[in-house]
Amino acid sequence: MPNPKTSKPAPEPPVCEDRERDEAAEKAFIESLIATGQAARPDKRGKLPAGATHEIVESDTDNEPKVVRRRFSAY
Repeated sequence: MPNPKTSKPAPEPPVCEDRERDEAAEKAFIESLIATGQAARPDKRGKLPAGATHEIVESDTDNEPKVVRRRFSAY
């Protein structure tokens, strides 16, 4: 077992500076949430449908939806 006082600290994880790749991954994630029913707009009472974990809160200038996590799924 290594001595914690003399062990080197763990290296920092690499930072992804590829903004386009990050934006594409975010867009794909949001599209998958919507396609599977995990993201939805609330009903007239402000409640999300069963199975939805994210609320679609707005659309940006490119008409892309923005989502916010509202609850967790236990399955």
